[in-house]
Amino acid sequence: MPSRPDDVRQSLGLPDFVDPVDVGEASLAASQTWGDERPATARGLSTGDPAAGVARPFGSAGHESRFAGDDSGDGDNASARPGRAGRRRQGGSASGYGQSSFGTSSFGASSSGVGARSGAKRKAKKQLTWAEKAERREKRAAARREAEAAEREKDPIGYAREIVLTQLTAMPRSRSQLADKLREKEVSEDVIDVVLDRMEDVGLVDDEAYAAMLVRSKLASRGLARRALRQELKRKGIDDDVATVALEQVDDDVEREQALVLARKKMVTMSRLDEPTQTRRLAGLLARKGYSGELVWSVIRQVQEEAS
Repeated sequence: MPSRPDDVRQSLGLPDFVDPVDVGEASLAASQTWGDERPATARGLSTGDPAAGVARPFGSAGHESRFAGDDSGDGDNASARPGRAGRRRQGGSASGYGQSSFGTSSFGASSSGVGARSGAKRKAKKQLTWAEKAERREKRAAARREAEAAEREKDPIGYAREIVLTQLTAMPRSRSQLADKLREKEVSEDVIDVVLDRMEDVGLVDDEAYAAMLVRSKLASRGLARRALRQELKRKGIDDDVATVALEQVDDDVEREQALVLARKKMVTMSRLDEPTQTRRLAGLLARKGYSGELVWSVIRQVQEEAS
């Protein structure tokens, strides 16, 4: 039974002002333009009715055969498809929407081209091995040493002065520490003496002020006793005479008060332990801070009495 135009319009979802006959004629003209020489029955158009040339609705056998490209129809219709359907099969796609008329997808080709370029860029970046990275670092270090050597030969005093100022900008340092740093940079002893003497004249290097500051800082931050503070000053390169003057600000009362602060703070964390364990741990803490044995046992007894 021939399809009526109203049924065709409803199945295709066309508005009322669009004539299905015009749609069929346009489809037939497009097929002829692209060289489709199939008969009207193979193209999914109805014949023999007043609405000749009307495209069949979606879901009909001819329409599915036209767009899906399956071989479920009869052999004659399948063999009479030299046009777009044949080209789709040659392009390797079973769907007319996945391929263009030339057998390739414009979207797929574009995206694959971008992916190929990105892959080429990733392949161009070579991953260095550990040995190659170490060799690069060594080359950069050698170049830096050569530049420093050239600058040192050109102006040795200016070169040494820049090193000293850079070190003092980071944190205060003693004369011994600055001298050791200049020796690492292969500065001669004569230049070291000249530069550091000049720094002492202008007040940028002062071992006495540095020692006093270090004692106050270590006493407040770490609670070190005088014996531990003296070892810290010696490690920084401070002379014994300068260290003795700096340690005069820590007398017996200050040392005992600092030991009590440390012991009380430790006792808070040992409230559930027995007394021998508390004694052992407090003694180890105060001994590591440099306090004498007599002061340690006195402080431990006082703290335990306060906690009981």
